[in-house]
Amino acid sequence: MIKLLKYSAVVLLIILASFSEGFSQITLTSVKPGQELELKPTDDTLWVMNDARMRSVIETGRLYRLSKETNNLLTQKCDTLQEVVSKQDSLISILKTDRDYYVTELKNSREDVITAGKMAKKYRRRARLASMGIGLGVAVGVAIGYFLFKD
Repeated sequence: MIKLLKYSAVVLLIILASFSEGFSQITLTSVKPGQELELKPTDDTLWVMNDARMRSVIETGRLYRLSKETNNLLTQKCDTLQEVVSKQDSLISILKTDRDYYVTELKNSREDVITAGKMAKKYRRRARLASMGIGLGVAVGVAIGYFLFKD
């Protein structure tokens, strides 16, 4: 029953809005029991409601206005959220690109370290052999010099 009353109140508000240019031009006149009201033929349609029904229509209008304001606020929040999401998506794509760059650089640097390690090992071995050759050459030179100049 309450749903029916709310539905009919909303329909009544829609009908009233369609007949007038806005809610600001609607004038409410209360007619108390025992009073009479005379209308000119040029006036708008006359709606007769009891007091409870009128309060319900006014309350429905207030609720409609509040829900409209809430809807506008939520629409603004959704727009703001969409902007934030698009910014975050662009940041995510930039960070993925940067991550891929640094992963590639890390892989290349690891390969360079392995290559440098192999070269260092080769040069270390060569240096050791050269040191042993120099030592052996000095020893042979000293021995030859000794035998040549021993007198």
